[in-house]
Amino acid sequence: MEPNEMAEKAIEMVKNKKTDEIVPFIVSKFDDEKEVFKALISVQVQMKEIGGGYPPVGEQIRTIDEIIEYTEKAISYALENGNTLIAGILNHNVASFCFPNMDDGVDERLIEPGYKAAVNDYELRKKIGDKGPLLWAKWLVGVAEFIKGETEKGIKTLDETANLAHEDPETKSIESWSKLMIGKFYFKSDPSKGALAIEVLEEVKEEFTSQEDKWGLDILEGILKIYF
Repeated sequence: MEPNEMAEKAIEMVKNKKTDEIVPFIVSKFDDEKEVFKALISVQVQMKEIGGGYPPVGEQIRTIDEIIEYTEKAISYALENGNTLIAGILNHNVASFCFPNMDDGVDERLIEPGYKAAVNDYELRKKIGDKGPLLWAKWLVGVAEFIKGETEKGIKTLDETANLAHEDPETKSIESWSKLMIGKFYFKSDPSKGALAIEVLEEVKEEFTSQEDKWGLDILEGILKIYF
């Protein structure tokens, strides 16, 4: 059975109030537990695709409610079976699905589940200790804190992330993405900091250009068009 077929079935089960049956259904399709863990991620991603994928600003993934319910069960299974990494990935994904355009156009009812998932991902990543994914998780917490209305805390978390990422050449892109959000949040939270925001974003533009990060440059250009 293909992941998209299992995802369709998972959505159907949630709608029919049979959420507890989803993970056992997926487990029954595999003999190898490693394949089960891979499927838990694949099904989650396919549920997002069935819901239209990442939407334009102001819209949400149509299947987000089903994804949240499914993910709760999938995370429980992963943790009960000792797979912290899979649980972390599931949390990270659902947080990003709740915030499909980061801090823009967020549905108020998705703020708390998205924030909770981001924090849970970070706590799990600390147990694993892999620096790159840990810092991306911390980055997402900073974004989630800002979305939640904790502006100073979010900027502080992102600043800490940037400083930690600066220490290692392999995590320089995380430093740049942290500074990108700091610059954006400066302006969104306090327009009087516009000059400081521009200064930060100009640095980020140079870094993204050096890193050949086309997506980062596209996001940066969008920020400049909207806010400046």
